[in-house]
Amino acid sequence: MALPRSQHHRRDMRINYALFFVDAFGYPLAFSLISTSTIMPLLLTNLGASNLAIGLVPALQSFGSLLPGIFIAPYLGRRPTRKRTLVGLGLLERLFILSMAGVVMMWGLARPSLAVRLFLAAWTLASLTQGVNMTVYYSILPKCIPPDMRGGLFGWAGALSGLLGIVGAETAGYVLGNVEFPQSFVRLFVIAFALLVASLVPFLWLREPPDEEAGEPRSVSQFIAAASRELREDKAYVWTIVALAVMAFAMSAASFYSTYAVRAFGAGTRDVGRITAFAVGTTVIAMPVLGRIADREGNKLSLEITATCFACGAALALSAQSVLEMYPAVVFANIGMSGIAVSHNLMLAEFAPTHADVPMYTAFSWMLLAPFRTCAPILGGYISDVAGLPAMFRLSLIAGAVVVFILLLAVKEPRSA
Repeated sequence: MALPRSQHHRRDMRINYALFFVDAFGYPLAFSLISTSTIMPLLLTNLGASNLAIGLVPALQSFGSLLPGIFIAPYLGRRPTRKRTLVGLGLLERLFILSMAGVVMMWGLARPSLAVRLFLAAWTLASLTQGVNMTVYYSILPKCIPPDMRGGLFGWAGALSGLLGIVGAETAGYVLGNVEFPQSFVRLFVIAFALLVASLVPFLWLREPPDEEAGEPRSVSQFIAAASRELREDKAYVWTIVALAVMAFAMSAASFYSTYAVRAFGAGTRDVGRITAFAVGTTVIAMPVLGRIADREGNKLSLEITATCFACGAALALSAQSVLEMYPAVVFANIGMSGIAVSHNLMLAEFAPTHADVPMYTAFSWMLLAPFRTCAPILGGYISDVAGLPAMFRLSLIAGAVVVFILLLAVKEPRSA
């Protein structure tokens, strides 16, 4: 006997939730083995790369993840379903990551300078492909997961990936300590590739409903012009973009608190380990809590809490007189980073009036925010070099307060609009 329509819908929703959940924790778990903040810089250092080359790793990731989506968004509206596009682009991204292992294996010892160049080229292509695919991902998500379940999905998946990420980091440390270079890094990239593929391929079984209306064919330039006209009329959206642009400066200090503890208060390796543990523990707790807040009250409130925490973290760092007093700053900063992970992209997608408009809202938003997300940490680093880390903390404090002010007074929760 056939199931009633409502039971089919509930079953499809459970399947979709499970598939998105697996990817939401599997992706960061894989990257805990090839971390852009630890493993990749260490690999490039072993290859004799310059500081500039090492610094390109996070810069390329930020730039690649935010800008390229605008080039595929005009074409997504013409496709009623997109899960095969998601899987195809995702596999291409993962093949670029696998090619990084091949580069290290073939030229890591024989021609390290060539290995550095090819590694960065492969990482650039992987980052650009990931940026294109993010637009596809966030065009499918609203069709498959209701608004009041998305925050919890990313919150609990983030908490689980944080816990398992500790295991991943320990595994990476064990492999690096017990396997000779360059085979040690090759193994890490191959394992990460396998995990990334395992979290992606199940999307082929996604119960994705087709769009009700197909979008009109448009070129990229026509798409950008239309998006500019339409989105300028939505004042709440415009102020949200302003707030998130300023948020980039509010969050720029978060990665420097452990450095400040070392330089200003003489923190040792044990202290840094404890700070890292506090950061992970905070994330495990904050992600599901902020996800629950986003589901029940909206992503706007979650982002207000996020900005408040960035400002509080900076204020506490400025007032700290010892390593122990830096711990609260780290806690608040990681609550803030958890809020970004949960609500940043979800709120942008919620401004879209229909599912077909989601690619336009997200891709155009990322294009606008890309310069700020890329330049804010560079500016923060420059200010800290010229005027010291406390000067950068003051910038973060002011920026966080400005974001809270904008969100409270100028932005209306899109779900209630």
